[in-house]
Amino acid sequence: MPHPSTPFRFVVSDLLRRAGERRTEQLAAPVAWQLELSRLVPEEPLAAELTLEGASGGVFAAGTIAATVEHTCHRCTTAWTEQIEVKFGEMISSAGDADYPLAGDVADLEAPIRDTVLLALPLVPTCRPDCRGLCGRCGADLNTGACPGHDEESTSPFAGLRELLEP
Repeated sequence: MPHPSTPFRFVVSDLLRRAGERRTEQLAAPVAWQLELSRLVPEEPLAAELTLEGASGGVFAAGTIAATVEHTCHRCTTAWTEQIEVKFGEMISSAGDADYPLAGDVADLEAPIRDTVLLALPLVPTCRPDCRGLCGRCGADLNTGACPGHDEESTSPFAGLRELLEP
């Protein structure tokens, strides 16, 4: 059963009493987690269907997490939104050195779910594999065509090397 203070916290005293005891929980929560170029859309709640199972020394939480993510291409700054679905499995332990410890008889799943979702996002999102990015001189989107006027300029100190690359 969810804890009243946050949708990520679950009272698990019943599961701690008997190893192997299971129950299914639904979770829906707006979140504003983000990386530099990707963010979860807070207007569309993160949703999870989780199975909580009593285990020796804690509770094992597993399931599927779904969220809407907005990315910005690191090459051309095009923004797009996509649905992601991530598999989740983590031990919430009563051990003192646990990565995700129990707080008495409450399992707080926010940190492990956040870590799982953010690790599933690309560090450098790209709108498509052949994205050409933006022109370094004028900022034009090179995916829509070449930049007029400065393709042939020879003011670059590397302009002489162009002859070596062209047949």
